[in-house]
Amino acid sequence: MPLLRPLSRRVFASRGPVAALLLALSVAAPAFGAPASAEPAAAEQRPASGKHPHGKRRAARSPAGSENGARAAQRDGAKAKAKAPQRATRTRAAKRDEAFRAKRGGAAAEADERKLLSKGAPNRGRLTGAVRLRSSRHLKTREGARTWGLPVLVKALRRAAFQVAKKHGDSALLVGDLSARAGGPLDGHNSHQTGRDADVGFYVVNSKGKTLRTERFVAFDDRGNAIGLPGARFDDMRNWALVEALLQDRQAGVKYLFVTDALRARLLAHAAKKRVPAELRARAAAAMMSPRDADLHNDHFHIRVACPASMRGACVEESLARPACATGEPKKAREAAEDVYVDAADAPAPAAAPPAAGAAAQADAPR
Repeated sequence: MPLLRPLSRRVFASRGPVAALLLALSVAAPAFGAPASAEPAAAEQRPASGKHPHGKRRAARSPAGSENGARAAQRDGAKAKAKAPQRATRTRAAKRDEAFRAKRGGAAAEADERKLLSKGAPNRGRLTGAVRLRSSRHLKTREGARTWGLPVLVKALRRAAFQVAKKHGDSALLVGDLSARAGGPLDGHNSHQTGRDADVGFYVVNSKGKTLRTERFVAFDDRGNAIGLPGARFDDMRNWALVEALLQDRQAGVKYLFVTDALRARLLAHAAKKRVPAELRARAAAAMMSPRDADLHNDHFHIRVACPASMRGACVEESLARPACATGEPKKAREAAEDVYVDAADAPAPAAAPPAAGAAAQADAPR
């Protein structure tokens, strides 16, 4: 084609039709050669390794890629199978809650459940808006325990367990029953109905004075020796630290610490030996008591917090007096006796000496 260009110039000089035709052919010549030059350009754009740009996609479709995909699918299937029981449990719980709300009146009842309220007396009341106490590093809930309560009680137990562990180390507070989620009667108890009561196991040491962690409450005799657990003893140091932490917690409002007279005396003697201020010892003496006609409380503290100020209208401070009517008397008379409240606001402040167990203490439940 380059040979045509000189000829085209001579012919074009003659200004004839052939000149025009040759000129057109010379101009179009580069266009006809374009495909030949495009191939090297495309070759330059390919990777130096010679791999195809879509190599990854092709690799995924290779047998090795299929095997990896099968393994991933197998893992996903195993995970889904492991989570299936959890999903089933959540579904059953949701259905129970829905049925409970429907039984109590639907949306209005659901709103009422969320409202925080301790209503009635410790041995005749109910609870809404409760929170659950869960195990932690320094606190362990006993297996099967009902651990719903007012936030003020739950938080007080957590703080007290932390304070004991911080002060003496290697400590875990064992907690039993608080209340049911909706309060009301709790098997094994007369009280524990309004989220203000908690059973807390004693700290225990072995024969060498080392902390002994147990899965159950351990009972102690009057000398501090464990009953049914040879060599174990009542841990005066940590149990007093628990009492001290609860009574000094301004947010808790601890009202009672039910415990046997013998263990109460041990704790007060330990406090005196450690030169605890007299004011705190007097408060501890007033709070710790052993109510008549109730459980001995020789294997746990029974802790009760006061009614929160925001619930004074509905929350009854003390337990109801037990009816004094004979069994043969009419039912209405017995019900009238049960409706008599013993309110702490009308009672004199407890003295530093061990108070006589009144109607409130006698009405308290076993454990």
